[in-house]
Amino acid sequence: MVRKKVDEKEDEEEEEQRKEKKSKKEKYVDAEKLLDEYLDEVEVGLGLSHLNLDKDLLKEAIKEPFVAAVGQVKTKPKARTILNRLNSSKDELMEFMAIRIIREVDVAKVTDDILEFLIMNTRKAVVDLAPTLYSEAKKRGRRDLVDVLRYNWNLYGLRSPVKCPQCEFEAVMPDLVCKVCGYSVSFKEIKNSTNLISQLEEMFTYDPEGLKEILTAGYLIYTSTGPMPPSRFKPSGMEIYYEIVLTSQERAQLNKLYNIQI
Repeated sequence: MVRKKVDEKEDEEEEEQRKEKKSKKEKYVDAEKLLDEYLDEVEVGLGLSHLNLDKDLLKEAIKEPFVAAVGQVKTKPKARTILNRLNSSKDELMEFMAIRIIREVDVAKVTDDILEFLIMNTRKAVVDLAPTLYSEAKKRGRRDLVDVLRYNWNLYGLRSPVKCPQCEFEAVMPDLVCKVCGYSVSFKEIKNSTNLISQLEEMFTYDPEGLKEILTAGYLIYTSTGPMPPSRFKPSGMEIYYEIVLTSQERAQLNKLYNIQI
């Protein structure tokens, strides 16, 4: 009986030892600790040294993609291997880092180099970040960065049928407020910038019934394709449009020119 208990105890000890060995064998590399070790090499390898980012900020910005690049491995990868993986999708990585940095800092206090990095790498997030970045670039007199931001807006932003007369971004929302600079655009400014009356005069040559409806209703819908009568407008997706009211003088002018009874 005593012998049996001794054997059972030995079996339990052997089982514990096997579990410990198995646990040691399955120990994975701690990617976050590895980032501490490789941080300087990563900074140089990604071409970020000139930004002189605070080390804690750099670590926070790169941590998530770095951990993903390391993966779940048991053998410590070389810094060059990780950098190759990060650089394979560098555009996406730089935008990810730019967004993280913007969340962590006061943009008004960053250096010109960092501001340039943020604007150059803000693409798909431009709708949300453009107001902050535009304001700071304008404050610093960086027309070059404003131009870059405008270019990225045209590629990735919500392009409107008309340009804002103040910042020149195609970012005038349906409420007539510019998404980028906050300027409130008047009906008069939209009419002038689009040569609306001339477009309506031309409209009579190819769609007299449509023009008649506009004059009767007293307003029109303006989209990226131009003016259209309200009954024909079918909103779709993220399309930006405006409901533009005609003044009595404008209606009278068009009515007189085309002899339309309203």
